Amino acid sequence: MVKLILAALLLFWTAYPYDIDTLLEQAFEEVEEESSGRYYNLALKLFNEDVYRLAVENGEKFLEKNSSDRKKIEDIFLLLTVSYYKMKKPKKIFDLYIRFLDIPVSEDTRKKAFVYTNNLLLREGQWKRLKIIRNKSKKLLERIKPFPNLEGRYRPFEPGVNIFRLREENLIGFNEIFISDRNLTLIEIAKRLDLGYDELKIANPHLDPFDILKGEAVFIPRKRLLPEQEFEIGTIYINLSEKRLYYPVSYEGDVYVITFPVGIGTDNSKSPVGEFRITQKKRNPEWVVPKSIREEDPSLPPVVPPGPDNPLGVRAMRLGHTEYLLHGTSKRFGIGMEVSHGCIRMYNRDVKRLFDVVEKGTKVIITDKRYKIFRNKRLYIEIFSLGKKDKKELLKLLEEKGVRTTPYLIDFHNKEKRGYATPLN
Repeated sequence: MVKLILAALLLFWTAYPYDIDTLLEQAFEEVEEESSGRYYNLALKLFNEDVYRLAVENGEKFLEKNSSDRKKIEDIFLLLTVSYYKMKKPKKIFDLYIRFLDIPVSEDTRKKAFVYTNNLLLREGQWKRLKIIRNKSKKLLERIKPFPNLEGRYRPFEPGVNIFRLREENLIGFNEIFISDRNLTLIEIAKRLDLGYDELKIANPHLDPFDILKGEAVFIPRKRLLPEQEFEIGTIYINLSEKRLYYPVSYEGDVYVITFPVGIGTDNSKSPVGEFRITQKKRNPEWVVPKSIREEDPSLPPVVPPGPDNPLGVRAMRLGHTEYLLHGTSKRFGIGMEVSHGCIRMYNRDVKRLFDVVEKGTKVIITDKRYKIFRNKRLYIEIFSLGKKDKKELLKLLEEKGVRTTPYLIDFHNKEKRGYATPLN
């Protein structure tokens, strides 16, 4: 490639001798860009294969040759951070974090980097360095001030937690950082923050979900895309792969989105996909135990009365003319997981709030999307569980949209940026 460019320059120089300096500069910039692109793709490929040392070497070579492509620089920053975390290199991860304080990267990337840096320094007892990065990251740790509390029927909802003003045509919320105030599990944190276990786990792939120490940081995914780009106000949307419910509503001329985590059916008892209507609403419902469940557990009575042991919890809404319900639960945990016999399960506090604002006859659309895409000024992608078939389909879809990318970058997003909306380009 270099020889071809120089040969072309030689021919061009004969006709236009006064432009040679400019042309040489452009030519070498193109050569450097091509070279940095190879290092970028190789770093991603090696990282995706868990070859972290070589991924770091190629990532650093990319940074030496490219100082202008902000998106790729962000990717390499996160790649280096996670690599040092996995290799348990506290000084390296600290120096990298400080080095990037003056480099413009997105707030979400910086938050992810803080989580890994904070947690490695904490685990390795690097107290002085930990204090430094926390002092330099105070603004990053502040919660984005949500809009004022709503009034009337929407007053029980928590702004920035389970109700959001629509930011763009299909985008809501801002990601946050949670610092554990005591030793906790991810299940306990999920319940405290009105999140689902799985969505919290995939957004924090390197945390031990059962051993989160006091002072450790957790990345909180709240920036999301609605399941349908052309959504209808007043329709409930449930995406099974994401284990989350969305309910866009209108309030004083603006669009807000109520959203809650849900538990769904297991592989053997999948939740239904399709369009339904809320045909029945019950407070403190009794549970008429289905025959199939009684066959699994003959000790169950035909009917379980309302009360603390009723698995339907405090509210239930029937989906169409089926046995499937949208309901609360008597279980302490299980929201955001595949745990039910097909019904959609919610925290009791959440189902009570939803019950009070949803009318009988409300449309419910249940999908099972492994990823979501939204294009405005930028193209956003939100991945939950991407298999080989899904990846192939996604790459084809991106190509049709005119987006140039590589399987290495999609694999990187699938590994390190799952569970929240992030720009792809």
